[in-house]
Amino acid sequence: ESSRASTNLLILRKDPALELEEWLKTFSWSQKGELKNLPQLPRYKFYSEVVEVLLSIARRFGGSYQEPILFLREGLQADRQFEKKLKEMILGCWLQMGLMMVLTWGFILGALHIVDIKVSVLKLLMILGWQGIGLGLLPVILKSQRRKFFEDIGKLWKILYVLKSLSRVPLSRSEIFNFAGVQHIQEIRQRNLLSLKDKLQDLCRDALKQGGHYEDGVKSLMEELRFQEKWHFELFEKRLTVIKLTLISIFFLPSYLAFIFLLLGDLLKIM
Repeated sequence: ESSRASTNLLILRKDPALELEEWLKTFSWSQKGELKNLPQLPRYKFYSEVVEVLLSIARRFGGSYQEPILFLREGLQADRQFEKKLKEMILGCWLQMGLMMVLTWGFILGALHIVDIKVSVLKLLMILGWQGIGLGLLPVILKSQRRKFFEDIGKLWKILYVLKSLSRVPLSRSEIFNFAGVQHIQEIRQRNLLSLKDKLQDLCRDALKQGGHYEDGVKSLMEELRFQEKWHFELFEKRLTVIKLTLISIFFLPSYLAFIFLLLGDLLKIM
């Protein structure tokens, strides 16, 4: 059975999220020596770090943390669906820009064949280079915008998942908050997340002062963060449309028009 699990992990290796989900499915706290002889933990976002925290706690205090693992799997599945939608949007952007480029060069080559006019190869290379710049800028802009919209959300998710997973562990509140990285919460600067950040700080402050369980408060913040994530996804989708139209209007339509002017210029010279 263990060899079959290893084979499945090798098959799924191209998808880190799916690989980690399979790892969590096959992992069992009840097996003897499980913590000492674990297969390598797949790396995916902050989820791997949360699992490492749970394993570290288990090594120190023992016990089973199957419930937090199941909760983490649910979040991982939701994240996979979220990433799938993002990839579909980005792929659509690539396809539209690629199609625009194919149509442009189809027109250029077709026009050159029909009118039998020789346009300077250097000028054609300049048109191609200009379009290449547009294509090269797309991944850079997408990476920047993705970081802007979702990086701080990922930091909050990590903190909340660790807090939720360790809410009933025999540790002091200060140790739990240290494991969760609450001390780094000031790094979250996205304006739309500031209110949620303040609520999380208040929750941790009250838990330190008054003690007691904070689990209900964490659940509420996770629901609010899920809503924020969906809203940011919609904003990112609109931003992606603007980026696509901007790149097309700057790098692809002008390339088409530039060839028209070159063609007309050469026709006038012949006439």
